[in-house]
Amino acid sequence: MLPTRHLGKPSPETWFGIVDGIYAIVLTIVVLSYPQLILDAINKARVHEIAYDMLGRLLLSHTMSFFGVFLTGFEIWSIHRALLSLTIPARRKTVLSAIVLSIVAFAPVWVDVNNHLRQEYLIARDQLFETDVMVFRLVFFVLLLIVFATLAWLAWLEMVQYPDQRQDLAQVRAVCLHRCWLLAAVYVFSLLVPHRGALYIFMVAMFSYFGRDLWLFLRSRFVR
Repeated sequence: MLPTRHLGKPSPETWFGIVDGIYAIVLTIVVLSYPQLILDAINKARVHEIAYDMLGRLLLSHTMSFFGVFLTGFEIWSIHRALLSLTIPARRKTVLSAIVLSIVAFAPVWVDVNNHLRQEYLIARDQLFETDVMVFRLVFFVLLLIVFATLAWLAWLEMVQYPDQRQDLAQVRAVCLHRCWLLAAVYVFSLLVPHRGALYIFMVAMFSYFGRDLWLFLRSRFVR
């Protein structure tokens, strides 16, 4: 898989160019899709004579979606790069990294489709759009779950191969497994409390970044 005979002895830096490039392009495309989405929401609001409170809900939903998607993508990049920097390239790392990168590279498509479906549902309140939104939300969470589970698996394989890096790799694996449980919990919440738009991906991002701080704060207040 990895052309070592052309590159000589592989090193972690072998990966960084392609990995950083893919994540940078994906996040840039995602960011650039939001201005057009917001303009489309404003135009539809004028055509359908939507009240200002509904337009405000649309803009709030797109804002939460933007921060949720961007922060989650940034975290996936951070975890992926940490794994690549701790060990040297190998066949299993090539295969698993290719799986993660292929899903990430497709992210602009399913993020944009999900955003437009959610917008159409909020405007039209059509049952068909509601079904589509639920299906794409499931796909969204499953893809994220596959990404974090694959990174956790890669960290576990590297722990066996590189015992000297076991502590750092174990920490990365623990983070990935925590994100898997978080995704499952937020998806169950989305079934119990439906029709909250981009709140769910925003919750994933916020709990990923600030969940530990929130837990420590609550424990200091209520646990003696």
